[in-house]
Amino acid sequence: MLAILGVGLTSLVKTLRIEWNGDPLPEGAVVAFWHSKMIAGWWLAKNDAVAIVSQSKDGQRLAELLAKWKYTLVRGSSSKGGHEALDNAIALIKCGDITNLVITPDGPRGPREVMKRGAFIAAVELGVPLIFLKILYRNATILTKSWDHFEVPYPLSKVIVTPVVIDTSDFPADDKEKQKLYLERISKQLRK
Repeated sequence: MLAILGVGLTSLVKTLRIEWNGDPLPEGAVVAFWHSKMIAGWWLAKNDAVAIVSQSKDGQRLAELLAKWKYTLVRGSSSKGGHEALDNAIALIKCGDITNLVITPDGPRGPREVMKRGAFIAAVELGVPLIFLKILYRNATILTKSWDHFEVPYPLSKVIVTPVVIDTSDFPADDKEKQKLYLERISKQLRK
């Protein structure tokens, strides 16, 4: 079943008509996108990248797909093994094995479209840009019963992608209460 899922999603993403509005992704970046947009997001950011994937059953399915897409994988999430996973991903980039870290900053369980701090911590520690991909599917099915309102684009759909460089210079690294307010503000801006 997982092999069929992987083949099906790979076939689907190859049909999508991508319109990229901005500079190409650089080598050496933290790339983020909402969990609901992960089909196109993971496909678009797959070059020389490490992905942090949760240790859940769904995470296992995703890990198998991303391995086929040539990602290096580390497993962990905000609720289980997240700090170790982030440290491992950062270490892979620091030693030069990989250039980009790819992450869904509101996953794996939400809240929906609210960033967690991992992407910011990684970008600051690595001294690389944090690039958020705003992804719009022109035609998609929205799974409204899923926590993230997961979106599955239709074959041949137009996908509009706008990369947004997030300024991390004012990220309050040592104050969790200020971090929460900061992340809420950034999340609100990215939802517009």
